[in-house]
Amino acid sequence: MLKIVFLVILFSLLSCSKTSQSDYLLPEECGGRCETATDTDSFQDALVNSSAAFSNCICLGEGVFEGEIRIGKPLRVIGRKDGRTYLKRLVVSNTYDVLLKDFSFRDLHSGSSALYVDESSVTMENISFFNVAAASLSGGRAIVVSGNESKIRIKDSRIEKTDGTCILIDGSHDVSLENVSLSKCGFAGVWVQNQSETAGNLSVKNSNFSEISAAAVEILGNTTLAVSESTVENVKKRDIMLESVGDGIVVKNFNVSKSGSIVIENSVIDGFARAGIIIDGGGDGQSVGAVFKNLSISSKEGSLGLVVQNAVEPDALRAGILRNDFDSADRERTEELFIIDSFFELQ
Repeated sequence: MLKIVFLVILFSLLSCSKTSQSDYLLPEECGGRCETATDTDSFQDALVNSSAAFSNCICLGEGVFEGEIRIGKPLRVIGRKDGRTYLKRLVVSNTYDVLLKDFSFRDLHSGSSALYVDESSVTMENISFFNVAAASLSGGRAIVVSGNESKIRIKDSRIEKTDGTCILIDGSHDVSLENVSLSKCGFAGVWVQNQSETAGNLSVKNSNFSEISAAAVEILGNTTLAVSESTVENVKKRDIMLESVGDGIVVKNFNVSKSGSIVIENSVIDGFARAGIIIDGGGDGQSVGAVFKNLSISSKEGSLGLVVQNAVEPDALRAGILRNDFDSADRERTEELFIIDSFFELQ
């Protein structure tokens, strides 16, 4: 009897290893093995069964995983390499060293977001979000990062067609995007709000924003911004509180005077309804410490290129802008531009 049980266990382990090798691109730390999940219930079982001895790797099978799945410990969650793994809702909370790889969220209604991260360190590789509809006034988001400090790395991923903001970052977090495409976001591409005294960081590299409403990137509060080798295209007009917006990059905080608090280099902002870049110092009249290098700003529909308000613009601020089709209009501007500065309330 014991011999039969041993053979069954051995066969199961060999089958798991074989399936993982052929259908998944496993990280080296998985050692070629993973716990397999084929639906939401077996995913929950795999979360319980996974352990350091089994490399904390879970392979998700083909099809749709309905309902909400919660992760609260270090894991590698890997979808099929053929792209036929789909989730509806995932929460990562109070943990570290989580890898999400090779699966999609698609065709879902969300009162909050498809992926919610709270006080965790998460790396996403080849994760896609398609058609995230709003199930409430505050829903329809692809990713929400909230709670205490988190560290988020998003690589080689895509977000397309959301009713709300594609990525909402609430609080002091370290978030980076590398080779990420965001398109058809119903509100903003990336919206950051941080009222904490602890500075957050947003880094965007080799990424593209297209067909976004309101703003491709907006930062309110204590968060630094670094953008490189990236493009912003076709930011559409959005009417808010009897005002019209439609801007490439907007930063409003009291730290714009710090050198390096805003760095935008080797990038193109091409196509926006109102302004390419808006920097608002919050009214303290400090000198702006932004750095621009090899930056191009143009639009057939827009009216302003670089706007500095409620702060002092240094003489050399525009030196690194290779093209700004609105330089004359920028210098002649007298009225302060309206900025959406209301913070989202998260449910």
